[in-house]
Amino acid sequence: MGAPNMGKSTLLNALLEEDLCIATARPQTTRHAILGLMSTDKCQVCLVDTPGVIEDPAYELQEGMMEAVTGAVATSDVLLVVTDVFSTPIPDDELFLKVQRTRKPVLVAINKIDLAKKVNKAAEENRDKTVTVEEAVAFWRAQLPNALCILPLSASQGINNVGVVAMRRILTELLPISPPLYDPETLTDRPERFIASEIVRSALFQVLKKELPYCCEVRIREFKEPKEEGEVIRIAADVLVERDSQKVIVIGKNGAQVKEIGVIAREKLEAFFRHQIFLNLSVKVDKDWRKNTRKLTEYGYMKPKR
Repeated sequence: MGAPNMGKSTLLNALLEEDLCIATARPQTTRHAILGLMSTDKCQVCLVDTPGVIEDPAYELQEGMMEAVTGAVATSDVLLVVTDVFSTPIPDDELFLKVQRTRKPVLVAINKIDLAKKVNKAAEENRDKTVTVEEAVAFWRAQLPNALCILPLSASQGINNVGVVAMRRILTELLPISPPLYDPETLTDRPERFIASEIVRSALFQVLKKELPYCCEVRIREFKEPKEEGEVIRIAADVLVERDSQKVIVIGKNGAQVKEIGVIAREKLEAFFRHQIFLNLSVKVDKDWRKNTRKLTEYGYMKPKR
């Protein structure tokens, strides 16, 4: 858990040694709480990637994202706070107070420590921030004095980063004794359709500019496994936008932009599923879907109200 754009998804992918979650340089990429399973012959760690914490959600989609965060905090055995070398705090005082008061083990990952070498310490925007690893460790030790460890790392450097390796080892030592909850070959409890939709959405973030990817949702209409050897996996996906003007932008002139999105998404899908993919992308308007509680419930962002 942590503020947006702290590298939570990048860290989870590094810990899992698999690219399960969307990881971009843009904040609020993660929308769901996503379970990733780190299994060895001795243990199984269930890691949950959560959306970045928002203090004041602006619309219903963000409210659903924050429900995912609070739900994950309530059900987890260990809390891992992800911040950066600037000690960016969790921007929700009530939630942070729960972290301070919890009896669960708390770990702090100070991510992006490679930025410490590049930061202008004298810059005005850094006046009230920590700008060295030592300052960040001291800051978080004061904020969370009961934290089991405060570990500097750089998740973007991948699975062999010394901090990532250390965090992986610490997590395995904190596990309660129990049988594995999932098959050791399982990477996540999410279905293949969900993974495919997230991969297509990551391509949207890669190609589209500014705020447009945040207005998009991806729904998988069809996911056909091959029945015979040599056949491809056939995926049909709808990219949903809120306005006709957004649809025009996503498609691009003569369909160039949606074609680029499709090429990138197909390459990522083939890398993940390790199989040849046929991807059919459509762009449709679903007016104001981010503010529609019924649609958000249907799309899995909010729980049905009883």
